[in-house]
Amino acid sequence: MSMESAQSEGSPGPRRPLEFDPERWLAAIVESSDDAIVGESLDGTITSWNKGAERIFGYTAEEAIGRTVKDLAWPGAEEHIEMLLGKLSHGERVQHFETLRKHKSGRKILVSLSLSPIVGDDGRVIGIAKIARDVTERTALQESLTQRTDQVRRLIEREAHARAEALAERRFHELIENAPDAIVQMDENGTIAIANKATEMLFGYDHDELIGSGFGLLVPEGQHDAQEEDRTSFVQVGGSWRMGQESDLRALRKDGTEFPVEISLSSITMERGVQVTAVIRDVTERRRSQEEVRRLQESYMAELQSRREEAERLNRVKSEFLAALAHELRTPLHTIGGFAELLNEEMEGTLTKAQKEFVQHIRQDSQHLLQLIDDVLDFSRIEAGGMQVRTEPLPLRDAMAEAVSAIQPHAEAKGVALQTSDPGDALVMADPMRLRQIFYNLLSNAVKFTATGGEVSVTATSEGGLIRVTVADTGIGISPDEQSMIFKKFYQVGYTPGGAGLGLAICKQLVEMQGGSISVESEVNRGTQFHFNLVKASAVTQVTG
Repeated sequence: MSMESAQSEGSPGPRRPLEFDPERWLAAIVESSDDAIVGESLDGTITSWNKGAERIFGYTAEEAIGRTVKDLAWPGAEEHIEMLLGKLSHGERVQHFETLRKHKSGRKILVSLSLSPIVGDDGRVIGIAKIARDVTERTALQESLTQRTDQVRRLIEREAHARAEALAERRFHELIENAPDAIVQMDENGTIAIANKATEMLFGYDHDELIGSGFGLLVPEGQHDAQEEDRTSFVQVGGSWRMGQESDLRALRKDGTEFPVEISLSSITMERGVQVTAVIRDVTERRRSQEEVRRLQESYMAELQSRREEAERLNRVKSEFLAALAHELRTPLHTIGGFAELLNEEMEGTLTKAQKEFVQHIRQDSQHLLQLIDDVLDFSRIEAGGMQVRTEPLPLRDAMAEAVSAIQPHAEAKGVALQTSDPGDALVMADPMRLRQIFYNLLSNAVKFTATGGEVSVTATSEGGLIRVTVADTGIGISPDEQSMIFKKFYQVGYTPGGAGLGLAICKQLVEMQGGSISVESEVNRGTQFHFNLVKASAVTQVTG
């Protein structure tokens, strides 16, 4: 008895396992797949083709093997093939890449590709394994569902929009009804179709009395024609229009009283014709407030004028007082200075060294006081309008030389170099005395604020019809914050003992009175430059000629 018969007759024993062939199993799985499972070489040539590929693309294995995958591409999708082959040749995997392919019958197929590189024993890529799934119907279904979803969404949106419009219209009517201003809507003939509660309260009419009445019901008798003309013109032109801001526009209540209003008109063209909306605002309180403001303004301006006149009068009194005071102070100071000069000449006997120093102090201080008095007197005259300048053609060279000569002793005593440039034969229109005063003030300030060993210079350049004069020094300079203040009266830069702070203010006034302007450039510890312009005499001659 064989082993097989013994097992069949006796009790059941262990069954012999079936023989397993991996290649046959894999081939069976490939052939039974609904997806196309295709093998390709690296150049895209088809090397294997299963039943799923035949079902999806319509080609038999005999027809497909040996052809290139480009033969299956839908026109326009060929560029994807080169891109995919490139990725796979470098060992990359591609998952679920959707592209278009062509069925043997010529119809278009949308497929989802999953591609893997096939690697040989040496680690090099030797081929491509591709799974293609037909997703045409699924995509069409998705598109159909998407379209249906879009239709439902649009229906929902239209319904929501309709509800929103209804809500907005209801709120709009509520807004109109509860607005603080009177709102009236009428047709192009002026017949009232809508009137809110504020209209009833403002004009004293019931709602039924307003609807169907002409807009002229709300207008005083004397303004009917003008109102009708304005309304007709507005209907023709359209847009928006606001009335009553400039003119005295009035409205009429039921009880016959009139009151000032502003009316804003707007129009809209509807199926039933042009509709005009009028917003009417009672401006009684505003006009009353405006009138009160106007009255206060007039009172304030009158008071301001009175105070200005009083200030001018006090300024004149101040100037006259300063002028008188300066005149009274000048006389004894001249006397003091004169006697100091006589003492210094030692005509009545020899002075000791200490006495000579005392006399010198008396002379210097009296001269300084005279200069301060002159500055105060000059500025008072300028403010009071009592200073006159008489310009005439004069050589700039002479005026510069005279000023430099006057200041030279002070510069030498302090050890400051004084330099000038020759302006040539330039003639300027200036008052000789006032031009000397400008030069002296600027040069004396430059020497005062320049340390020993420094330099002060005067230059002049031609600029069109003007001569630009520059007085420069290498002194302490002026900070940017102070530069905007130095031309104001009584302002002094830093601590400058012995000055009244009027010199630069006087210079500015004198330059401007002669048709020029003055400015400053300065840098702390680097020096200062004052520039002022004078009109060329030749330019004046050309204009007058």
